[in-house]
Amino acid sequence: MLRNHQKELIDSINTFLDNILKINVLFKTLLENYFNKKFQEVDKITNEISDLESQCDKIRRDVERKIYQETLIPDLRGDVLGMLENLDKIPGQIQANAHSFNTEKPNVDEELNSNFLKLCDYASECIALLIEGSRNFFIDKKVTIEKCLQVSKVESRADKVSTELKNIIFSNNENGLATKVHLRYFVEIMDEVANLSEDVADRLIISSSKN
Repeated sequence: MLRNHQKELIDSINTFLDNILKINVLFKTLLENYFNKKFQEVDKITNEISDLESQCDKIRRDVERKIYQETLIPDLRGDVLGMLENLDKIPGQIQANAHSFNTEKPNVDEELNSNFLKLCDYASECIALLIEGSRNFFIDKKVTIEKCLQVSKVESRADKVSTELKNIIFSNNENGLATKVHLRYFVEIMDEVANLSEDVADRLIISSSKN
């Protein structure tokens, strides 16, 4: 019976991870639609992301309750709870980013589109590597460490694109300071997704190394 409960627990965690991947893909689609000025689609995708983020919250709370009430995985309890809590910050950040684009509608110069999409791609790659590492936490911790170390490398590329974007934004003499600051904000919130992924990956490396 206990083994069945543990399998159900891991299945729930995998569903949680699947939802993060879905949110990850949806945000790239949202950004592409935004640059093509398809704002109705942006609004629709924002709502889809919000629904999935709410599901992530619910699954995380259910998993936490099961771990405590059914005394499952006692040796890994602290690490798994910490992993879920930190992972849950990522869909929350993406949801906030989606709402920011949908509500504030920043005036992004067309020359910036490709770099914004590149930043999104690197953040997305960070998430994909992190999710793969998280899945393997229960299977092969060597793979977890390997994938999480790769997150740091990709996050560095995201930082370079972020810096490049800011340089382009503030060297544009046609935009006023308010517009530049507004665009910088959107660069930073997108880069934060990669930063959060790296933070979670670093914690997972520590957890995997000691168990």
